[in-house]
Amino acid sequence: MPLVSVTSSTTIPSAQKREKVMARQTTHNGVPTVIFKAADYYGIMEQDCRRTIVGIFLKPRPQIDKIRSKFKELVALKGSVKFGVYDNYNVFIDCSNDEDFQNVWYRRMIEIEGLQMWMQKWTPDFKPEEGIPIAPVWVLLPELPFHMHNWPYVKQLLIPIGTPLSLDAAIESKTRPSMANVRVEVDLLKPRLNKVWVGLKHEGSPLTGFTQKVEYENIPKYCKHCKKLGQNMNDCWILERKRIIEAKRENTKAKRAEQGETSNAEDNGKATNANDQNAEDVEQNTQAGRPQAKRKNKNKETVNIENVDVETINNELIRNEEKYEEQETDDV
Repeated sequence: MPLVSVTSSTTIPSAQKREKVMARQTTHNGVPTVIFKAADYYGIMEQDCRRTIVGIFLKPRPQIDKIRSKFKELVALKGSVKFGVYDNYNVFIDCSNDEDFQNVWYRRMIEIEGLQMWMQKWTPDFKPEEGIPIAPVWVLLPELPFHMHNWPYVKQLLIPIGTPLSLDAAIESKTRPSMANVRVEVDLLKPRLNKVWVGLKHEGSPLTGFTQKVEYENIPKYCKHCKKLGQNMNDCWILERKRIIEAKRENTKAKRAEQGETSNAEDNGKATNANDQNAEDVEQNTQAGRPQAKRKNKNKETVNIENVDVETINNELIRNEEKYEEQETDDV
């Protein structure tokens, strides 16, 4: 989409301004310390890198020569550009003029060797492990009153949205009265406004106005978890790996619990079988003991009967002998 730049050109500090930056030498927690003024750190000292863009790969990057050649093939530049390798995922791209810087940054993403390289504006707070959630996006203002299709008016209307950067060429040429498209630097972590109320103050009359609808085009993804540009939390490979590990842990716990229940059931089954076996043994012993007792009692009864019979016989023999002796005596 053609655009007209309205941002002020970046001013590179002169040698005299750089020399005015003075640091204070001291110690902090026992460590030798150099303290700069924050205004210098984020001001004069930052200016030398204001045209630097960080090319971020979510996976290990291609070789730097392939990045250079593909970049020059895809991006038309008016000036020169320098490439510097930061690490296996980040490449610094230093442009020689503001227009090239804007054209490169506004592209947001270039595909090189099948990998996406996301463009991020360099800042003094750059950290290789964290992407900055700031990106240029097209903000659309449908049915914006035609007389407001002008940069001084439009940029004030968009201040609640973000930092206005540039106009669509159609606004400047007034060839699309139904829509105003403006490039705006937005914070991807903040809620996106879908409307702005434009008030009109009348002298001696109540405030009037209208609601202006706000739309967005191709907002880039940003992952709040790993803090990377180009993916959201649904695509985050770190979260995906974490989910896989947690799922494996849950499966392991479930299997252990299942094995524990099975083991308990087996133990309970063994205990039940043992109790049944013990009961059966007792029953068998009981049943086995009863006939023995009967046999013993029967034997005892037999012995008693035999004993009684012997005594009776002996008594009879004795009585018979006594009778026989008495008879012999009578005969004599």
